[in-house]
Amino acid sequence: MPGFAGHALSFARPCLRPHCGAMMGPKPEPLTEATVTNVLNRLAAADAPALLFGGWAEEALGLSPPRAHGDIDLLLPAESFRRVDAMLAATGDLQEVAGKRFRHKRAFLFGETLVEVILVHRDGSGFCTLFWGDRRFRWSAPLSQTGLLAGRPLLCVSAENLRHFRAAYRSIEPWRWRDPASLVPTSYSRQDRGREQPPDDVVC
Repeated sequence: MPGFAGHALSFARPCLRPHCGAMMGPKPEPLTEATVTNVLNRLAAADAPALLFGGWAEEALGLSPPRAHGDIDLLLPAESFRRVDAMLAATGDLQEVAGKRFRHKRAFLFGETLVEVILVHRDGSGFCTLFWGDRRFRWSAPLSQTGLLAGRPLLCVSAENLRHFRAAYRSIEPWRWRDPASLVPTSYSRQDRGREQPPDDVVC
C-alpha cells in the first residue's frame, strides 16, 4: 500500500536517507504479531491507545494475505502528541527518529522495528489529519473496526479508511518528508504543541 513501505532499521549503521536520524542494520529480524501487540500495549500504557494501520491492518482485516512487514504503522486518535512525546522522553529503550518528526507524525524504534504514528483529530462526527500542518485529510466514520491478528482481536483503522487513504495518497503530498522545512524540532515548545490540533475556524 502506498505510504506503508517499510524501512527496516537497527543501530548498526547510519541511514543514508536525507534528514533521517535512525540507524540501519544489514538485515533486521522478521516482524511478528507479538511485536505489534507489544507496541500497542506500550502506547496504551502511556495513555495513548492507537489503531493498527497500514499493511498490518490490511492483514488483520483480511484485506491481504499474511506477508512480511518492514515496519508498524499506527493512527493515534488524540488532540496532540503530548502523551507520545512524554513516553519517548521518559524511556531509554525507545529511540525517536528525528528525521520523521512532523506535525502529523512521530516515529520511533522499538528494538529494531520502526514504528510510525499519525495523529488524527476528532472533527464533529468525523476525523481529520493535518498532514504537514496544512494538508487536510478527512477520515470516514467510523474510524476503526475490530480485526484479528494471530487469532487475537485488536482495533484497526477501518477497511473503508484504508481504501480511502490508498486512493487519496498523493493528495497528502508524501514527498514532503524530504523537505527539511517539514520537520518539527525536538525542542518544539509546549505552546506550539497546542497548535497541532486544527484551528477552531478550520473545517477539515
